Amino acid sequence: MKSSKKGRGVLSAATAAAAVLSLGACDQIKSLWKSELPAQAQQAPTEGKIEIAKAKPVDLPKSIEAEKPAVDENKVLAGKVKSALGADSALKLLAIDAGASDGVVTLYGTADNKKNRDKAARVAAGVPGVKSVKNELVIVAGS
Repeated sequence: MKSSKKGRGVLSAATAAAAVLSLGACDQIKSLWKSELPAQAQQAPTEGKIEIAKAKPVDLPKSIEAEKPAVDENKVLAGKVKSALGADSALKLLAIDAGASDGVVTLYGTADNKKNRDKAARVAAGVPGVKSVKNELVIVAGS
């Protein structure tokens, strides 16, 4: 039992010594911070006035200014055809996609019968801007 009490005393002394050394190191670090500051940073402002630098306006060339993205007419036309197909109660249930290239619309996907396949082509042809329709719809029973 006596040996454990001596061990505690030595451990306490070592802990106290480490604490003293670390506190001493903190003072050295603080002194380094104070001595490395530039002379201007250590001086307090003598007047109550703060000056703010103002940026000069810059004129950007027109080539750098934001341009509006070009509208892809083919995507717009395909979107109109898809909307027209979706507006029809019989066709909106079918898996039909549309693509367009220079006014030529191609229908992709499935139809449940020949009647709806032909109806999809007629609806697509009725959209303004459509020159012709390529009907690539496949008839799949139950689609």
